[in-house]
Amino acid sequence: MTAIAFSRLIGPVSLDVIIREQHETELEITLNPVEASADITDHAYMQPRRLVMEVADRSAAATWQALRRLQESRVPFTMVSGLDIYRNLLIRRLTAERDATYSQVFRGTVELQEVILVDTAQAAASDSSGQRKSERGGKADPGGKDSRRSAAPTSERSGDRQTSDRASSTVQRGDSATKPVEASRGSSLLYSMFGE
Repeated sequence: MTAIAFSRLIGPVSLDVIIREQHETELEITLNPVEASADITDHAYMQPRRLVMEVADRSAAATWQALRRLQESRVPFTMVSGLDIYRNLLIRRLTAERDATYSQVFRGTVELQEVILVDTAQAAASDSSGQRKSERGGKADPGGKDSRRSAAPTSERSGDRQTSDRASSTVQRGDSATKPVEASRGSSLLYSMFGE
């Protein structure tokens, strides 16, 4: 005999009974109209997964309040269901049913949705004079460094430096500011940098 063990926890909230689970995964397929044929597809991506659970617990008010606090906290959590392990879930919708049959227990539906988390990076923009603008109010920062944080250009951060412009080079000498050095047609880059 095979048994599937799964948790009866929604985040830190313990439940007596999970009556029903409904798992949803959806692939979004883009459609772009063309002039003389059917719509074409150039991209497809997965929508966040959803899990709908019908649950019951003998502590009606305490369970409802605990689930509501978890929903309002907006802190992603992991859940082990009968079919899958879901990470980064939030409670999207929480409903409770109260009638003569279920007056002493909590019986409700909990809709959970996966959230997709990404890391972000910021870079300061430069104006036409080459000075970086700070993030506050768009004022120019003459030193090229923002007082709150300094970010490298995107091309240096990602590791792929641009090599298409061979007429100018960037040299760093003693101070933190970079100075472009122009190479003339008749001389080498080393000659224009060191004069030898």
